[in-house]
Amino acid sequence: MHSMYSMRTIALAAVAAILATAALIYLTPLKWVNVIEPRMHDIDAAQFYRDFEANPDKYVFIDVRTASAYDTLYAKGSVNHPIANLFDIHETLPRSGKEIVLICSTGRLAGIAYGYLEREGFQNLLRIEGGLQAWVLAGLPVEGSNIHAVIQPD
Repeated sequence: MHSMYSMRTIALAAVAAILATAALIYLTPLKWVNVIEPRMHDIDAAQFYRDFEANPDKYVFIDVRTASAYDTLYAKGSVNHPIANLFDIHETLPRSGKEIVLICSTGRLAGIAYGYLEREGFQNLLRIEGGLQAWVLAGLPVEGSNIHAVIQPD
């Protein structure tokens, strides 16, 4: 009987320790500490475009720049959803079955969009490494009202 009492005490102590740890993490700034550095999944522009041409239904290709920047010059096949509107549209984006590929001018703004969507639970994210600048340097097709425009940094 004595050994059963000891096992029960040990089990209760273990549960109490787990609950205390969870409360400590949840109720303090520790919940914002990353134990593992988040990793952004970048893809080379030319590599992505080859696969996008062959399998367009596999991707949702989003340019997160403003509408005016997008209208001036954009990667062929991309759709414009400015970063300011991601909050409003993120529930309509696929969480599986398709990759969401983000592009902007240089990659910075797409990185912010990536972080936001990742925090919202999306795990099917890619970012074009180097953004539209890398896209143009790779000689990939662009469209827009001024295809000779200089790409402004994000």
